[in-house]
Order: sequence, then C-alpha cells, then structure tokens
Amino acid sequence: MKSRWPLILLAVIALVCVSLAQTSPGHTALAAAGIYEEPATYTELAFTTPGAMPDALPLPTASVKVSFGIHNVSGAPRSYDWSVVAVDSGVSKVKASGTVLTAAQGRASVTKSVVPGCTGSRVQIVVSLASPAQSINFWMTCPPAKAKTPAKAKAKAKASR
Repeated sequence: MKSRWPLILLAVIALVCVSLAQTSPGHTALAAAGIYEEPATYTELAFTTPGAMPDALPLPTASVKVSFGIHNVSGAPRSYDWSVVAVDSGVSKVKASGTVLTAAQGRASVTKSVVPGCTGSRVQIVVSLASPAQSINFWMTCPPAKAKTPAKAKAKAKASR
C-alpha cells in the first residue's frame, strides 16, 4: 500500500494558498499576476416610483412628491449629499437638499415634497448627487396662465399711472 502523505501534503499546501489568496496581501499578489481584479464599485440613483411622477402641475403653487433611492454598490459605507432642484424658464432653484448614509451594499430612499413654482410652459425637477456626480430628472407641464380680464387689465393700467 502506497503512502498517502504526498497527496495529503499537496492538499494542505493548496488549502493554505487558497486561504492566503483571500487576504488583502493575497489580492495584491494575484492582481500583480493579472489573475485578480477588484470588484466594481458604483452608485445607483433612481426614482423609487417613476410611474407616479406627475406629467403636469394642476396649479403653479402645487407641491410634488419626489421619491428617489440610492444604492451603494461597494464594500464600505458611504455618505451621499443630494439635492432636488427645480429648473423653470432656465432658472434653477434648490428646493431640498440633505445627506444620507448608506451601508456597504446598502440602499437608502429619500422622499421630499417640493413646490417647483411654475412660471413658464414646463418645469424640470432634477435630483442630483454631489459625489459621484449623478442626476436624474423629469419634466412637468405648467398650467396655462390665466388670462387677464379687461377690467383687471384696465385697473392695473390705471394704478400704474
């Protein structure tokens, strides 16, 4: 009967090598050899209920619920600075902002009610992250401006004299 010690020794050496490869120095050595690559890290930013975004504002002063999610696809917790901006007739106004902390591989959601203020024909709502620089947006049409009645226009003209 042949000795099994060489086979057992080979298995132990393989187990030690695999164990060392799982450490940070092992990753460095494997990366230098071109057989290991760090996992990708990125951030996902998306509206939580995109179908619920309004197409039009019923009133120029109506509020809009903006709900978005952040997914931290990395191996470490991360803090994200975010903002909600309304762009109306080319003018940007910050309507809400804050910071949210997400765990490694974690998700966070934010919901804010904002009044975009609608003076043009449409308004854009932009949700942005400062770092990494990402943004998502949607557009809404504004309600038509109320036409001035002849009596109001006459009274305004008279008051400005």
